[in-house]
Amino acid sequence: MVIFAIETSCDETSVAIYKNRKILANVISSQINEHTKCGGVVPELASRLHLKNFPYVLLEALQTAKIKITDLQYIAYTEKPGLIGALHIGKIIAETLASYLAIPILPLNHLYGHIYASAIDNNFLFPLLAVLVSGGHTQLILMKKNLDFEILGLTLDDAVGECYDKVARMLELGYPGGPIIDKIAGTGTPTAYHLPLPLNDQSYNFSFSGLKSAAANLIAKEHGKENLNLPNFCATFQKTCVDIIMRKTKLAIKNFQPKMVTLVGGVSANSALRTAILDLATSNLKVIIPKLEYCTDNAAMIARLAAQELMENRIKGD
Repeated sequence: MVIFAIETSCDETSVAIYKNRKILANVISSQINEHTKCGGVVPELASRLHLKNFPYVLLEALQTAKIKITDLQYIAYTEKPGLIGALHIGKIIAETLASYLAIPILPLNHLYGHIYASAIDNNFLFPLLAVLVSGGHTQLILMKKNLDFEILGLTLDDAVGECYDKVARMLELGYPGGPIIDKIAGTGTPTAYHLPLPLNDQSYNFSFSGLKSAAANLIAKEHGKENLNLPNFCATFQKTCVDIIMRKTKLAIKNFQPKMVTLVGGVSANSALRTAILDLATSNLKVIIPKLEYCTDNAAMIARLAAQELMENRIKGD
C-alpha cells in the first residue's frame, strides 16, 4: 500500500509517504520562526502558512520518495485534535487530492498518531502504556491490543508543554520554551529551589496550572528573574515536571503491569524525561521512544497510524 499522509494540526506543515512498511519521505516545514515573533502560535497565521507551504512539502516528498502522485493509494490526514483552522486546511487538501485521484481518504486522530510514531521502528508488545506529553495534552493511555486506546488519566488544565512555554514566557526566554528550559536546566542544580509537586495523588490525572502559579510566585519572591539563578531555577522546574510524570507512570505500571512503555509527543524530546523513562526498563518491561524526528508533529506518525488502520481492516472501502 502507498499512503500519503498530511499533518497540519498546529504549526508544522508536514507530509509523509509510506510504502511497504517503510517511511519513504517525511517532510516538515516548521512555522516556529514566524510564530516566535508573536510569542506563541497564532492560529490564523498558522492556517495561512499551511496553505503557503503545502505545495513545497508535497513536491519535496514526492521527489524524496521517487514516486508519482498517481501512485498514491490512500490519503490520510489529521482530523483532530488541533487548531480548527489549521485542521480545516489539511482536510480540504486531503479531500481535494482524494477526489482528484479517486482514492480512499482516512481522517485520523493526532494523539493516536503520536503513539504510533513509536511503531515506525519498533514492534508493540501488549499491554502497552503510552505516556503522551505535548504542548496541549498530557495523558496516560493503556493499550491491550492495536488501536485499543484506554485513557487512564489526563491533564485537568495546562499540559506539561504548555506549562514549559508559560514559564519560559515569564522568564522572557523565548518560544518554544521547552527546548530552551531543557538546555539551561542541564547546567543547574535541581535542588537549589523548591516547587511543589502538582496533583501529587493516587490518580492518573495531571495538573500543571498550579506549578505555573508556584513558579510565578517563586520568581516574584526572588524579586524578578534578574535575581534568580536561572540554571538552578530551570533545573528545579524541570525536575518537578519530570518527577510528577514519573510518579504517575510508575503507579500505572504497578497497577496494570504493561510489557512495554513508550514516551510520545513533542515533550518526549526533553532530555531529562527521556532519561527517566528509559531507566524504567527491566527484563520484564521494554521501553521505547520514537526517534527525535518523529517526536514533534509530523506526518510519518499519521502514515503509520493509517497503515495500522488498514491492516486491521478498519477503513471502509479497503
